[in-house]
Amino acid sequence: MALLVVACSETKKPANMPSVRAAVETEAVSANVDDDAADDPAIWYNADKPYKSLVVGSNKTKGIDVYSLEGKLIASYNVGRINNVDVRNNMQFQDTVLHVVSGSNRSTNTLDFWSVKPETLELRLLGTIPSQLPDVYGFCLYKDPESGKGYALINSKTGKVEQWELSYDGSEIFGALKRVLQLPGQIEGMVADDDLEMLYVGVEEGGIYRFKASADGSTEGKLLVKSDKSNPNIEYDVEGLTLYATGDQGGYLIASSQGNNSYAVFERNGENKYLGSFIIIDGNIDGAEETDGIDATHLSLGDNFPKGVFVCQDGYNYDGDKKVSQNFKIVDWRELEKVLERF
Repeated sequence: MALLVVACSETKKPANMPSVRAAVETEAVSANVDDDAADDPAIWYNADKPYKSLVVGSNKTKGIDVYSLEGKLIASYNVGRINNVDVRNNMQFQDTVLHVVSGSNRSTNTLDFWSVKPETLELRLLGTIPSQLPDVYGFCLYKDPESGKGYALINSKTGKVEQWELSYDGSEIFGALKRVLQLPGQIEGMVADDDLEMLYVGVEEGGIYRFKASADGSTEGKLLVKSDKSNPNIEYDVEGLTLYATGDQGGYLIASSQGNNSYAVFERNGENKYLGSFIIIDGNIDGAEETDGIDATHLSLGDNFPKGVFVCQDGYNYDGDKKVSQNFKIVDWRELEKVLERF
């Protein structure tokens, strides 16, 4: 019979909020126990062998860690203080198609790019783009469905967002700055909806703003209703953002509500109506608190995760009652589906 973990959590979670448990946790990042090291996960989908898809996680003390869906560390890349990461499969550059992993590098103040080699699951450096921001922070990728062009968006604590159009010369990725957004406060979490052409940006003490994602779109954003403190289930900071797509327009926008260790769920389409919130509690694996980055996929990842997963950073990671370095938790979407049916 499985034993439940008794974790000495350093933070409290809302009472009576729907809950799920993690199915898998990754190995702890290589960092001191009290370091704020793990930050943002991104899921790379392996089309040939979905069960061998990867979780790419940022380690803010040194670079990027790559994990299997069983949570095993496959590779580490000591490339600098990577803060946020994102992934796009099949990004088209003229006659070349690349699986792109990218992130914000605070050591060099750059946008860094790698390609995934499906045969070996290795990352190969594609190049870097120097940002004009004073200190890079949050990051996401966007693929325009009309033009097919790829974009990278990066932000700073000043509230500015840069949108770079990407090009590739056969060996290296380059960028051209196309748009700058200004938001009213410190930001980090961002996610772009390629199908619905929307960009979501989280102001940590202000809520979630929505913009048209196209490079020639308006620089005026719209605050989502109930994405701020008007919602009693959200407590600042608003951190990671992700999407779970069902069909062309259905699905969910999910945000990490770091202040109360929960995750807020909004409709993906329309006006992004708030639906409800959930928490991740202790089970065979400890729960998750103080979450920064999150990611999700609706794609089947094999027999263990036929409806995809939700992945989050865990700010307080425990092995039994012993605090250990931070890591990432993987939740079977079927567990979340049961919660969403109750909203």
